[in-house]
Amino acid sequence: MKNLVIDRRVIRANLGLIKERAEGAAIIADLSANAAGMGLYDVAQLLRDEGVRDFAVSDLRDAALLRRKGFTEERIMMLRSTADPDELTELIDLEVICTCGSYDAAVAINGIAENKRTIAEVQIKVDTGLGRYGFLPTETDRIAAIYKYMSSLAVVGTFTTFSASWRSRKQTLSQLDTFNAVLDKLVEMKLEPGIAHCCDSAALFRYDFAHMDAVRVDTALTGRVPGKPIHGLGKVGYIEAGLEEVGWVPKGHRYGAERPVVTKAPTKIAVLSVGYYHGFGVTRHVATMSLPELLLSRSGPLYVRINGQKARVLGNVGLLHTLVDVTKVECTVGDTAMLDVDPVNVKGLPILYK
Repeated sequence: MKNLVIDRRVIRANLGLIKERAEGAAIIADLSANAAGMGLYDVAQLLRDEGVRDFAVSDLRDAALLRRKGFTEERIMMLRSTADPDELTELIDLEVICTCGSYDAAVAINGIAENKRTIAEVQIKVDTGLGRYGFLPTETDRIAAIYKYMSSLAVVGTFTTFSASWRSRKQTLSQLDTFNAVLDKLVEMKLEPGIAHCCDSAALFRYDFAHMDAVRVDTALTGRVPGKPIHGLGKVGYIEAGLEEVGWVPKGHRYGAERPVVTKAPTKIAVLSVGYYHGFGVTRHVATMSLPELLLSRSGPLYVRINGQKARVLGNVGLLHTLVDVTKVECTVGDTAMLDVDPVNVKGLPILYK
């Protein structure tokens, strides 16, 4: 018995704090990566029930699923810019707001919309430093061409994505200034940028600027914003797993595979059939960490909770199994352990909503 448990009450509480911090700015729920691992449809439904009407995705299949499941009146935005004609055709048919991150993408969207004799809603993406998609800040003339020459496009918004909002105020402010300069230039050219947004989860909670017309939130919904914990946000996601084996081993017993450990005293050990394959013990933002941050993140032991008590993980988390010291924990086979995990890292487990 193994499940990823998602507590809806915690998501609702996090959304309440998000709304408070947004101070009236529209909430765009970024549901990329299966709603950060929490389950696309169920989370979208929960957020809609709480009044959210704007959603963002990064995969065409996610947009199609939401429309098929009845999200027909909600605004859905594709965050990823593309010039692929097949994908754009379906996005336009689904009435998804497309992202124009290049002149070529704009031309492709306009051509398809023109052939269909419809108007496609688009948002302009400006690259202020992340470098994935977007017009360069110096390309305002190319952006202006969308307004002037592409009659089958309706620009409903302009946005950028910060590259280091969770760790650098200075860099974030610099990128905000760059984005504002682009917006000012468009207004100076008598062009309407539409809804302007740039604020992500980290920027929303770490700084008192950049809210603009809307904020895009993802990790804030899970309570797992990169960097230092945010006061008030609750962590969403844990694994429930039954104890497979429980037994005593003598002093001097070796356990573990890659780096075996030897017990210093008789030890009661429980075996869980959950490992790093399932997402336990995996740090989401390892690729973004400096060496000191990485060392700090791995400096302490891992724990699970069994029958309300903390139990320390012995040795390394394995691919599919984890050993736990339960010498001081009253437990037996079949009891349930709770393992803290970031849902976005979890795979191979069904989701149980509470």
